[in-house]
Amino acid sequence: MLAVSSKPFDSAGHLYEIKWDGYRSLAYLDGGTIIRSRNLIELSSKFPELSGLHNKVKRHPAIIDGEIVVFENGKPSFAKLQSGGRMDITERNSRVCACPAVFIAFDVLFSDGKSLMELPLLERKKILNDMVTPGDDVFISQYILGGGIDFYNACAKEGLEGVVAKKLESVYKPGRRSAYWRKFRHTREADLIICGYQPGRSGQGLGSLVLGGKREGKLVYQGKVGTGFSFREAEALLDGLRKIEVAEAPLGVPGEERGRTRWVRPLLVCSVNYLTTTADGCLRHPIYRGMRRDKSPGECPAVTEE
Repeated sequence: MLAVSSKPFDSAGHLYEIKWDGYRSLAYLDGGTIIRSRNLIELSSKFPELSGLHNKVKRHPAIIDGEIVVFENGKPSFAKLQSGGRMDITERNSRVCACPAVFIAFDVLFSDGKSLMELPLLERKKILNDMVTPGDDVFISQYILGGGIDFYNACAKEGLEGVVAKKLESVYKPGRRSAYWRKFRHTREADLIICGYQPGRSGQGLGSLVLGGKREGKLVYQGKVGTGFSFREAEALLDGLRKIEVAEAPLGVPGEERGRTRWVRPLLVCSVNYLTTTADGCLRHPIYRGMRRDKSPGECPAVTEE
């Protein structure tokens, strides 16, 4: 179930919880743990530290909705989450997790093999609280009743991504974007398709990524992002993009961008923050946040000004 965008509001009929900056996931628990992204990509192997979630949850078979998050200095770090450097090699040549992920549970879809999706949200929250034993690898997302605007302002002050308001009596609508859930974002965020790249000013390294989004089934140009990635990330991106280069542009771009762009197959999705969009639909002041390996290009609609 997905949320719609909204301005912050107060309501006695909603609860408010932090919008966690991670990978939205479903945990399938029945004698073992299988974690899948919202488009059902298997994530369990990428987060081995979460392989024991079934031991922290009772009433199997169960399906828990939540977010995989990596914390840095007490706050969610999307960059750390998608970084390939989460695993370190110890002196004994064994792999340990330098930046362990946590599964933050905020809803329950199945318990004892029975669907709970028609129950009111507040009742599902109570069942979830009874099912989950919090630990280093899992905890339950806390919420408040009322005071949505103040809560949003407090989260924004702490540099958190935002808040989600959820109607107390709402049922769970799988696979749908429903006004039962409303998200207040501190910054605007988009997941867009990498359609090409431009070398740095010296002709070396990665200068910027050329981005596109889907509109009525076609790719449309949404501008470039050239900040936010570290030198190491830029090298890794460039290495991967070179392997999928193509001669023909997958989308139309302004004339001045054609000669300097190297095109790639539109297979990869990245996340960016931005301020607004220009009149011609390009992002203003975009900042690269990381790759979205849990999303497919078909899930990346073109950004339109809200």
